[in-house]
This record gives sequence, structure tokens and C-alpha cells, in this order.
Amino acid sequence: MVFAIDESYSLPLTVAWHSLRASNAELTDRLQIDLLYEELSPPTIERLRRHAELLGLRVRLRPVHLEPIRYPTAFGGAQANYLRLVIPEMYPDCERVLYLDADLVIRGDLGALLGTELDGRPLGAVRDPLNPVVGRGRALPGWSKLGIPPEQEYFNSGVLLIDPAACREEQLFARAIEFIAAHPEHIRLWDQDALNWAARDRWQRLEPHWNAFPLSALVRTPWVRYTTEDLMPFQDLVRFEETAAVLHFASPAKPWKDLLPEGPAAASYRALLSAVRSADRSFTPAP
Repeated sequence: MVFAIDESYSLPLTVAWHSLRASNAELTDRLQIDLLYEELSPPTIERLRRHAELLGLRVRLRPVHLEPIRYPTAFGGAQANYLRLVIPEMYPDCERVLYLDADLVIRGDLGALLGTELDGRPLGAVRDPLNPVVGRGRALPGWSKLGIPPEQEYFNSGVLLIDPAACREEQLFARAIEFIAAHPEHIRLWDQDALNWAARDRWQRLEPHWNAFPLSALVRTPWVRYTTEDLMPFQDLVRFEETAAVLHFASPAKPWKDLLPEGPAAASYRALLSAVRSADRSFTPAP
């Protein structure tokens, strides 16, 4: 299992770890968890190690050096979004790597996800509920100039089940990096746009509960306008949210910043966040 962060995502990462331990105690006893990063401060590294020790997680911190190109970060992105692109080269001996964003909580048994067949495809992902096809939403600006049909389905890269060998054989992630370097004007949703361009239709559709958004709350924010009812009915997405094995807090409405409107998703996140902050206080010696 792989996560990738910069300094600003160290807090939600530990929330994700606490949710992982609570929902997958048996699995985490035998799971190798890697954290990819470019630069983290010594106090942050120490804090992450303390949380891993507290939870009994086998965590390995792995510094990464990205290709020296310009990585678009407009619209709230960060260079850390692109760290997942090194995964196929970093794991030559792994049959499967599960990549997870840090801004999510895990509610269900990930063993079933790890055992999902990819049917010869290099990666598995969930269709993005806000950008279900490239012709709708904000993904891949200028898609028509790239020769992409508007009905091509588009996945969210916050949860990726990766076959590293197949990705290397098809040069999927390498082509994504080349696309970023050659066409930064077509990047709006960072690594996700590049991976969708490179994969085209060569990705396995995962069940929506493996990467559900808290849309019942997000549609009450200024950042999300749901406009694809004809493609993915809103009530279906709310049902996936309620039964989510992985609930992904995509969009700028981050619950650890108190930007997610009240509701079950925000309340459940606050409970985990409270446990994390309590642990953080226990790590800090009293003055």
C-alpha cells in the first residue's frame, strides 16, 4: 500500500492510517505501507513514525525525486499529486500496489480490493463522479484537440489498484509524465488528467464503493456543482457514499479544515481527527 504527501497533508494522512487500522486490523498486521515524499521536515517525519508505532503499522518512508519538468499545480494542486507516477518503477517485484490518497477514510475490508482481478489491464480505478466522461466536467481541458472522444470515461486517481509490470510494459505512467511535459495546457486535474490521457480505455472499472465522495455534503459547498445526473444519478452516488468502503474527501472542502458542511461524513471524520489530535498531544511532553 502506498501513500504520497507533502508537509500539508501529514495530518489527514494520520487520520487515514487510524481509519485503516480500525477497519483492517488483520490486514495491517501483514501489510507493508510505503510513504512517498519529496521533502518533509524532521518533526513531521518523527510524528508520522510515532503514529505508525502507536497503530502497529509497518511504514517505510521513501524519498522520491520526480523527473525535472514543470508540474502544473493551478486550481489547488501540489507537486505531491504527481508522486504516484513513480510507482511502477519503484516496485519492480510487486504484483499489486494499492495507491491511496491521504484525504480519505477507510471503512471496509481492503482485502477484497487487493484481490480484484484487473483482467489484463494495467490499473483499476473508480469512475470520477464529478467528471464521468471527458466531455463533461473540468477534466482534461482541450480534450477535443487531443483527439479524445467526448464519451471516453474518466477515472479518479485517488484510489488506484496498480499492476506495476503491466504499467511498465505499456509505459502508462511514463507516457503520463511525457504528456505533462509536452502539454501542460491540457492539465487541470494534475496527475489524474495525465493518467487518463495515457490509459485511454485501458483501465479496469472498480466498484464505486471503493472510492466514493461525500457528495451529499459537497453539493452544499461553493466548489461543487453536480451536472451529470443523466450519466450517474445523484441518488445512486449518495447510496455509494453511505456504503463506502473508502470515502474520499475530494474537492477543496477538506474536513480537517472545517470546510465540509455538517452531516454524517463530517461527523465521522471529526471522530477520527479527535483521536489523532489526542495522540498528538500524548507525543508532546508537558512543559
